[in-house]
Amino acid sequence: MKTKPVLIVAAALAVVVCGFLFNACKTVNQPEKGELMAFLKTFNSMLEGGQTEVAQSFFDNGDNDKANKILVNVLSGKTGLSGKKKPLFKVSLDVDNAGIDITQPGSAEARITVSFEHPKVERSLSSISFTIHKTVDKQFKISGAKTDDFRADYARYQNKVINATIPETELYKPITLAAFKTAEQLKSRYDSVLWFQHIDNKTWFYVIKGTIEDTYYYEDRLQPSEDRKKSDFKMGLVNPQMEEVIPIEYDLVHNIGGMIDSLIEVEKGGKKGLYNMQGKLVVPVDYDQVLPLTDGENLAVLKKGSTYAYLKNDLTMGEDMVDFKIGDILSKIKYLSGSAKLSEKSSKTIMEYNSRNTPNSLVISPSYMVELSLLPKFMEFPNPLRTGMNEEDGGNGSGYIAVEHTGDENKEENWFQSAFYSVVNDYLGGRGGLYQDKQIVIVDKRQNKLLGFGSGVYMGDEEGGGPLSGECKENTLRAINDSLFEFKTTSSFYMPMYDSTKNLMEGPYYHYLQVKNGNIKALRTDRFFPTQFLKLDDSYLQGCYVLGDNMWDEKEKKTVVNHVTPDMLQYMKNEIYASYHYKFKNPRWKEIFEYRFYNNNDTTRHDNVDDSLTVIDKYNIEWINKKLKITKPATVALR
Repeated sequence: MKTKPVLIVAAALAVVVCGFLFNACKTVNQPEKGELMAFLKTFNSMLEGGQTEVAQSFFDNGDNDKANKILVNVLSGKTGLSGKKKPLFKVSLDVDNAGIDITQPGSAEARITVSFEHPKVERSLSSISFTIHKTVDKQFKISGAKTDDFRADYARYQNKVINATIPETELYKPITLAAFKTAEQLKSRYDSVLWFQHIDNKTWFYVIKGTIEDTYYYEDRLQPSEDRKKSDFKMGLVNPQMEEVIPIEYDLVHNIGGMIDSLIEVEKGGKKGLYNMQGKLVVPVDYDQVLPLTDGENLAVLKKGSTYAYLKNDLTMGEDMVDFKIGDILSKIKYLSGSAKLSEKSSKTIMEYNSRNTPNSLVISPSYMVELSLLPKFMEFPNPLRTGMNEEDGGNGSGYIAVEHTGDENKEENWFQSAFYSVVNDYLGGRGGLYQDKQIVIVDKRQNKLLGFGSGVYMGDEEGGGPLSGECKENTLRAINDSLFEFKTTSSFYMPMYDSTKNLMEGPYYHYLQVKNGNIKALRTDRFFPTQFLKLDDSYLQGCYVLGDNMWDEKEKKTVVNHVTPDMLQYMKNEIYASYHYKFKNPRWKEIFEYRFYNNNDTTRHDNVDDSLTVIDKYNIEWINKKLKITKPATVALR
């Protein structure tokens, strides 16, 4: 979650914290390796001594942040990843051999090797990277912790310890143990068995031929890389009688009944189809979309190119429909109206990993929900068949994922209509909590098709993503032209204002969505106010904003306003300058923007950026100056 600094008022803590800061006063901007090592050793000594309250004060957000509190407790050996159970093995930090990178001005990166040890399991290593900086008071603080690899390695080692120390009959239900044995037998026919699904006390097996990489479950979220190996396999399905009911020729075989009861969605080369549980191909695998319906008259509507047809309740295919409008049935598509809460309890069946080291249950989202950006491709929930492991794990996965339809816009004169959604993920990981996303489904009336876009609600620089306060509820979509939309939606920022006692907590964020090749892609920007795309007008002065008083405690006072304030306009203007690497003369603006838009390949700052400004940026600066009643030249930054 978003970090907040805290004031350490206890004298005992102050003595400890100040003990390693005397060298920090020698330089203002750049930490040195020697003083960083002293900081890390003091931090580690607090962990080893069990002084968790003191150790938490080493972070920017001290003991007010749940995630850092759990991390400190894990590293000090007080709890496991869940923050509740006692740890099952020893965790140690090798601070003496920390790798320190001080190439980025004003901060440093410390990569520390972490060891896991248990008498019955071979020692294993992982790592954590801390970002360390100097505060305004010239004190060292940890401003960020990269713990994804650490948490994954911790969970894997923990599962090894559990399997090595607890009888498997206490960890797994009999049906899971039987599935492990059958999956082992199937390896004589297939390269691997990835998952198995239990239906009416009988087990089905998802088999592959080919290779699967560790990155398979999140490949779609990774940046393209020529060096990274990609999974290369075909998948099929084996029934409880060990018969191959879906041949090994598909890119993905979904949960049985995951979209429509008793039917199985399959994907191949971007096309979709449906099998029944007897292995009959009900819908040929040459459709672009399969949209399940809830009206009871038909099971689904099938899209192929620009044509649509119904899949009827008797599993027969209807004729291609003339004058069919997809927008007319939007509210009848499963999950696209009302609300739904997905968890291990929302299905009568359970799919498990064929791995003793991955305790969660698995749900593969229907392909249309992934394409519309409403759900992730793979969802993990607690597994009631592995209760002995879930109690200790506290690792990855979600307690639930809730999809809520929050509103519609459909003006007759527009060539589009829109539906708005909120998706809340109760994430169970080491940085667990409620994370909220905003989604929009657009009906392109001209092309008669659905488009989707989603984004987290948190648009700030650091970690964040908690649910919105509910004070502001803005969702609007307007077409700028035939291929560009403006999606205005309430988001969270935690953005510092010129007045250091104020911060912008929530307000509208403007996503600019480009329609290209039938898909939606957001135009990239690093600005909180994306002013580089359009010329501003008075409509941008309206909006619901939540301001905080920056008191850094749970009783932080909030003020709600329905318009942009002068402070926000000043920030908006100077953010334009900052994006061109302008050298601010005013100390407060310099502090706010010093590391925004930072580029390791270009660290220069410019006294004047007038010649670099685009036509739109020049116009917007002049427009803001007029609103602020500034009569100086339009391209002079507030100082």
